[in-house]
Amino acid sequence: MPDETQNLISPYSYDVLRHELLPILLGEEENIILYWGGKSLARKHKLMETEALQNWFQEANWGRLELIKDKKNERTYEVTTSSYEADRPYSLETGFIAQMVELEKELLAEASYEVKKKKPVVFQITVRWDKKDPTAPNAPLT
Repeated sequence: MPDETQNLISPYSYDVLRHELLPILLGEEENIILYWGGKSLARKHKLMETEALQNWFQEANWGRLELIKDKKNERTYEVTTSSYEADRPYSLETGFIAQMVELEKELLAEASYEVKKKKPVVFQITVRWDKKDPTAPNAPLT
């Protein structure tokens, strides 16, 4: 449960850290570092059901998460943010979702994102997996 000090963190300070400081610190590798950082965060926070995942996105100030398509080997989420930084990478969120799906399916999963709207930013994350790529090395193929 979030404590009351989290209410003191302004969206502005989050934006300064996310959209101004991180690019300086991470440089050209920002996109890939954020993607793998997102995957690492997801492993730390373990598998979440859809509702818990949606709440987590809100609490992390990443935006409103909605599952919009669920197919046999692909899932698409839409994230509605309060950001106006459409040219910034959203690979942190993308990596996080990719890892959550990987944990759920027990199959290797990769994801990509596409900005759909710029003011405020709305982007879609598409996660793909293959039943022939289990995360457990000796797991039977289904």
